[in-house]
Amino acid sequence: MTRLSGSRHDVEFGPGLPTLLINDQLRVYDQTPEILAELRAGRCDALVRLAQAGMTAGCAAVDILIDHPELDEAATLPRVFLAIDQALGCPISIDSRNPLAIERALEGYTGKPLLNSITGEPASLERLLPLVVKYRMAVVALLINEVRIPDTWQGRLAVARNILAHTDAAGIPRDDVVFDGVCMAASTLPGSMQATLDTLRAIHGELGMSTILGIGNAGFGMPDQTRIDLTYLVAAIPWGLDAALVDYRTQHLQILAHAADFLAGNDPVGRNYISLYRQRRRSATACEPGDSFE
Repeated sequence: MTRLSGSRHDVEFGPGLPTLLINDQLRVYDQTPEILAELRAGRCDALVRLAQAGMTAGCAAVDILIDHPELDEAATLPRVFLAIDQALGCPISIDSRNPLAIERALEGYTGKPLLNSITGEPASLERLLPLVVKYRMAVVALLINEVRIPDTWQGRLAVARNILAHTDAAGIPRDDVVFDGVCMAASTLPGSMQATLDTLRAIHGELGMSTILGIGNAGFGMPDQTRIDLTYLVAAIPWGLDAALVDYRTQHLQILAHAADFLAGNDPVGRNYISLYRQRRRSATACEPGDSFE
């Protein structure tokens, strides 16, 4: 079981637990010119609103990715991180490989964030593992070696074992290592989904550890992408998906994730599904278009 914490809220996820949805819409590289201008001016209001909207839609954590040539990540990431924490107090995933930006963001922070991510490349492990230890973070381990993304679950499991040897040696608890089985764009790699599903099952079966996917990659390049992303999410949960980076605006996202958890045995009595059902019956105005239970 993996535990993350913000200044006011905690989450737990892992084998046998309900799926954690992480809002992936705070990616600066594809924001509007208005949001970019706001960030250049040192303000974060629009990103905070995106984070708040994600929580309302069922995302219990948020991923922050500051990646733009017009922004200084080491200056911008700490401002955004602080603004999100003050407004929401939820667990935060830091989507960065910039040690200076990470350190500045975490200065004085008392929560337990998720670092997204390390890979099996020696340079990545050498540069980022000391920060994971220093700030007692959980960390996403992307199953990529120094050459490529392996095509098979056996190859990805081998990368996982190599990364695990390094995290074990660094003294990082296994509960704090979350393996990314690698969700590929089906438009460019048809049939790649099965290798990812097999990888999720292997991480659970062979290592007994937590898994994550960036679901937004699934439908890349296809019309109405979020429908494909959602189908991938629902299909992956029974194979061992524990956490997913998602577009919170996806129609039916929360309902179908809860339904998949119920059917997969991650929420055996359907507590989350029933709770959402009752909540939306009490307030019809809270329903997303098409989300009515009637």
